[in-house]
Amino acid sequence: MAAPAYYAWRVPSTPGPQALGAPTEYRYDSPEASVLEVFENPCPGAEWAVVLLCNEFTSLCPVTGQPDYGSLRVEYVPAGRCVESKSLKLYLMRFRNYGAFHEACVNQVANDLFSVLDPRYLRVYGDFNPRGGIAIKPLAVRASRDLSPAEEARCVHLLEQAASFSRGPGVAR
Repeated sequence: MAAPAYYAWRVPSTPGPQALGAPTEYRYDSPEASVLEVFENPCPGAEWAVVLLCNEFTSLCPVTGQPDYGSLRVEYVPAGRCVESKSLKLYLMRFRNYGAFHEACVNQVANDLFSVLDPRYLRVYGDFNPRGGIAIKPLAVRASRDLSPAEEARCVHLLEQAASFSRGPGVAR
């Protein structure tokens, strides 16, 4: 019997993310930072940003139990670590049957990502579907304690540049 085929892009097993390529446990009621996995910043000396668009965020209203739907936009300027996207998906799925206000969800995501990544700068923006005619759009910002005002301004500018690319072609930048 022939040996299994390996493609040129297959990478050897290394210590790091456990969720990627492994059987997945799906939970929908307990968002915990321990689900988030990280990998080392591939360009630690460069100024660069990560933008993650999470368009299928759901949670429950803590008062009525009704489902709430929205999108999260996670933007960060990494220091030593980056979040692995499958673990982020699994983490965000855990809000599905979790009762919390939109503002609490966005701040919990920001706090958990900040604690796991320890980035230079991080923003989490929630764009929730209107309920009762009111759309709620909370923004949580976290910055490294040792970030100077000049470096913070560079981080904000870098994230604004990244945001301009997500507007699509033909849009003035």
